[in-house]
Amino acid sequence: MTDPKASAHERYHAAMVEVKRRLRAITRIQGAKKPRTLTLDTDNEFMWLQIRKVVELVAFASISSDETRYAALRAEAKDNPDYTRDWKVGDILRRLSKITPHFLPIPIRSVQVVAEGVWHFDEGEEKQTLERFIEIYERAGEHLHVPNPFADATMERHQHLLSTSREQLCDDVKYLVGVLWTHAKVGLEFDPDQGEPREAASPISAWLVRLGWPDNDDVQIVLAEGVTRPTDETGERGTAA
Repeated sequence: MTDPKASAHERYHAAMVEVKRRLRAITRIQGAKKPRTLTLDTDNEFMWLQIRKVVELVAFASISSDETRYAALRAEAKDNPDYTRDWKVGDILRRLSKITPHFLPIPIRSVQVVAEGVWHFDEGEEKQTLERFIEIYERAGEHLHVPNPFADATMERHQHLLSTSREQLCDDVKYLVGVLWTHAKVGLEFDPDQGEPREAASPISAWLVRLGWPDNDDVQIVLAEGVTRPTDETGERGTAA
């Protein structure tokens, strides 16, 4: 359980440790020669539950880097403006997408040092998208409910889910691992007294995360700060991590 008094990056780190544990649980069942629970179907259900929780962890953790900005957005709501009561993953991710283009972890493939204290990151092969995360979350939910046995169409849909479950699950796990295993989480500048939560802003921080060796709970996180580059010949300024 994360300490409510922990710093933002500490909460994010704790969430990534939990993500890694759940991905490891999935891997153990995927690699088993026979069902680890009761049957292949119950094995799949267990893994879909872990996938759903992984996406939930990502959604809540993603608030951490822009918590003040997210809180300001939620405070605008007439009904239930308290962001600490949010629980619907789809709603959380959609709201985050309104306040920052970096609302999801950014997969990293390689790192280059371009100057003292300035690093450049090449993005990974997988592309993090709102649609894919929500799709995976909702698909996982479909596998965790008992179908209504009195509806033929519902039962046919359920049988199709069962027959394609493992193949689809492996594809979704591969995607999540590709996005999350080595990634950056970027936070934007925001002044709650003057700023508007939807306004564009420069990056103020980047948490560089590496889940590392899969058989343990170690998660490395490096804290980087946004720096303002000198004005170039065009009069524009830039930022870098």
